[in-house]
Amino acid sequence: MRPSRSVTKELFGARVYVGMHSFDPELMTTMCIQALTLHEHTNLHGMPWSRGTRESLHLLPAFDPVIRLIESVVAQEYGCSVSEMTGREVVVKRGQCLPLHCEDADLSAVFILSTQAQPDPSRSDYSGAFVLVNPSGPFGFKNLPWEGLRSELIYPASGMLLIFPSYLAHHTHPYNAEEPAVELHFELRVADNHANQRLRQPSFPRSL
Repeated sequence: MRPSRSVTKELFGARVYVGMHSFDPELMTTMCIQALTLHEHTNLHGMPWSRGTRESLHLLPAFDPVIRLIESVVAQEYGCSVSEMTGREVVVKRGQCLPLHCEDADLSAVFILSTQAQPDPSRSDYSGAFVLVNPSGPFGFKNLPWEGLRSELIYPASGMLLIFPSYLAHHTHPYNAEEPAVELHFELRVADNHANQRLRQPSFPRSL
C-alpha cells in the first residue's frame, strides 16, 4: 500500500479527508470478492442499506490492510486513535443509491474497492457521486449570501478513502453501471489524544 495523493480540508466547518491509496491489484480483487460473498449472505433484500446483521467485517483478516490504513490516517490527520470500529460491505447495483442519513459515531470512513460509474456533470448526470451535506440545510443547493454550496459531490474511484465526522448527513446519486460498486463502510469511535486545540483551528482550505 502506497498513498498516491490525499487532501484534508475544511468542509462546512468539518475536517474531511479524501485520499487515493494504491493496494496490490490482487489484494483489491480478493477484498472485492470477499465483500460480494458477504453481501450475498447478509443482505437478503439486495439493497445497499438493508444488511441483515450488525456483525463487523473488520474482524475478517482479508480487510486488515484497510483497517490499518484507516487507523493510520485517523492518527495522522485527526490526532485521534480508533477505540471502537464496526464495518460493513456496501454493494450498489444499477439504479440503486444510499438515501440521506447520518451515523451515530464519531467518524465515518468509506473505502472504495470497485466502481464503474460514468458520471457526466455537464449533462447533470451525477451517477454514483457521494454527497456530503451542510448541516445548516440538508435539502437543495440554495445558499445564503455568506454560505457556499450546501452539498459537496465527491466522485468515487477504486482505492479512494473518505473520512468525515459522522454527524454530516450524506447520500449517493443513483448508480448507472452494469457492474456493481463495491465499498467498505466503517463507523469509528475515537480517543482524543490531546488534539483538541489543533482540531479547533483548521488551517486548510475550505473546499475539496
